[in-house]
Amino acid sequence: MTPKTRVLNVALRSRDRSVMETGNAIIEPDDVVLVTGAAGFIGLRVVDCLLRLGYRNVRCMARPSADGRKLEEVVRGRGAVEVMRGNLLSREDCARAVRGVRVIYHLAAGRSDMFADAFMNSVVTTRNLLRAIWEYGCLKRFVNVSSFSVYSNR
Repeated sequence: MTPKTRVLNVALRSRDRSVMETGNAIIEPDDVVLVTGAAGFIGLRVVDCLLRLGYRNVRCMARPSADGRKLEEVVRGRGAVEVMRGNLLSREDCARAVRGVRVIYHLAAGRSDMFADAFMNSVVTTRNLLRAIWEYGCLKRFVNVSSFSVYSNR
């Protein structure tokens, strides 16, 4: 774990734990939380943090091609965690992913040297996810996260 990752983890834990303890959390521990890009660098840490904070119903979405070994290690034996494989370019996969979800951490992003591919795998996928959310209407919070890695693969 790098020093930056450690600082991020400590900040997330201390901030969110105080919210849970004061009763100011926007969702209950049994509400469904979706994490897209759950097998990625940030996604693994978010999933781990949610589980450590006591959220018991975490849905982890990862691409079919993603290496899921680290994600499986993080979620093994920890609550009602659902690991689903899917593609956010598929409206059906988006609908399946958001069904019953109260909070979404949207961490999935496409990386490519070609603008069209990057647009399709970041913008179009986010649009598909938002359309699916609109259909179900049960969302309390949508957190969209990105990183500089989407701008270049160097």
